[in-house]
Amino acid sequence: MPEIILPGTYITVRDEGLITAGRVVTGNIGLVGTAAKGPINEVKIIGSFTEAKELFGDADPWQGGNQNELTMIRAMEYIFNNGGSTVYAVRTAAGTPAKAAFQSRSAADVPLTLLQAQTAGTWGNEIQAKIGAADQPALIQETLAGNATQLRRSKVVQDSGLNSLILKQKNTGLSQTYSIIYTGAVDNTKPQVLINPATGQLTFTTLASHKPKPADTLVARYEVPIANSAKVELYYKETKEAYTVADASHLAEQVNVRSTLVNADPSAETAFFNTLPADTGGVKVLFGTGLNGNTAGSNGETASPTDYQTSLANLENELVNIVMLAGQAASNGQIVAALMGHINITTDTRRERIGVIGSNGSTDVNVVAGHSLDSDRIVYVGPGIRISNSEILPGAYTAAAVVGLLSSIPVQTSPTNKVLAIPGLAAEYSSSQLEKLVLSNVLAVEKRSGFRIVKGITTATNTAWHQITTRRIVDYAIYGVRSCCNPYIGKLNNERVRGAMKATLDAFLTRMVEDEALISYDLEVSATRAQEIAGEAIVTMTIRPTFNIDFVRVTMYLG
Repeated sequence: MPEIILPGTYITVRDEGLITAGRVVTGNIGLVGTAAKGPINEVKIIGSFTEAKELFGDADPWQGGNQNELTMIRAMEYIFNNGGSTVYAVRTAAGTPAKAAFQSRSAADVPLTLLQAQTAGTWGNEIQAKIGAADQPALIQETLAGNATQLRRSKVVQDSGLNSLILKQKNTGLSQTYSIIYTGAVDNTKPQVLINPATGQLTFTTLASHKPKPADTLVARYEVPIANSAKVELYYKETKEAYTVADASHLAEQVNVRSTLVNADPSAETAFFNTLPADTGGVKVLFGTGLNGNTAGSNGETASPTDYQTSLANLENELVNIVMLAGQAASNGQIVAALMGHINITTDTRRERIGVIGSNGSTDVNVVAGHSLDSDRIVYVGPGIRISNSEILPGAYTAAAVVGLLSSIPVQTSPTNKVLAIPGLAAEYSSSQLEKLVLSNVLAVEKRSGFRIVKGITTATNTAWHQITTRRIVDYAIYGVRSCCNPYIGKLNNERVRGAMKATLDAFLTRMVEDEALISYDLEVSATRAQEIAGEAIVTMTIRPTFNIDFVRVTMYLG
């Protein structure tokens, strides 16, 4: 506290008594999968299936699960159908997939990639381009060096009201607008510029205070005649974009600012100058298949476990509670290793979460039960989903439905006996087969008044962590306790502040008891004198999570 010099009343307000636990999220989903569209290895937060399709495109036809079918959208469908609301999605891919491209030709008749889809994937092959005569002049804005003697594009519309040329002086930072003339000579007592409308040649005033210097910048705005312009239209599903352009580089300038579909390589702009895109004769031409051997887009659908591992790393610092690898099965040891590695890393870095993975395409109960998983943070789901007699998805997609359900229910609510929104099961097991699956720590799904989860369990052989709810309740408590304690870091380590911290923790844990996530708890906040000196406050707590009913035993006495 600063030394008080002047007489008066000085008040210090301490806020420790007002600190409460921050919001603890429980249903954020982390998902990695392959897709036909969207950025690769970037986290995108998705809030609906419609949004997911807009960003990642459509699923490809199912061909039995052996053709590297795309996984992201198929998993998203079951996640959102079962209550998922917030998905942190990362698209993965093998190598560097191609972006669908559309080409023009240079003055030397060399093919140039004029436009390309904004993201790699086969979605770009569905973009259509139509190039034809313009119905209005192209409007141009160019930025030139101060020593420029010619506009980059020629054939200016003479006396257009839009024409202007502004000088931005580097030494003063001032701007000067030139009067534009098209015939005669400039008045050297005024800021004027003569523009040749046929060639774009510039002749400036010799007035020293207004004559551009090499370090200055010139901004020119003008029209190009309709006869020297072209209209480019782009189509993708319900989206249509139209551009009136003077040449290919002008098109590139516009799409890189306005388009939601395509972009152009600015480094190729010089080659595009004064080259109009080839007229398609009023016909829509597909990207990837149109003019001059265009490049087709590809998906990178053959993503390896290493690719999934690389993409998973993008989720390490995100606030995710449940994570899964779309379409990937526990029978793939490398995939399991990638998922377990991610779970271990995030546990060590205070981003605790659980992983959910499914069985492969087999319906053999011994195959489904024959996994080697043993973790309180891994849930293993089977069997698969039957969409029709010819389309059966592996248990990896049943896992997506379970993920959606888990994300939508409170941490203390068990998924046991809950109904999944799926069209059917790949296999309908008998009671003895279901018992085998449950004893093998499989979260099995059965057909019984809908498609129900038999028992909500993890793969842990340690019975203390057998129920999924135990793991989720403890993780919720971990996040909440951190949220309570972190605001006290840097405050005084004395009885008063530790008492306030205990009150904050009491309020959070009491709320968990009221929500029936805990039966009860014991809490102590303390510090010895040595610990006070070391800056340590010790929080010791015992929490007693609730458990859910898995069986009902009824004894009937007949009298």
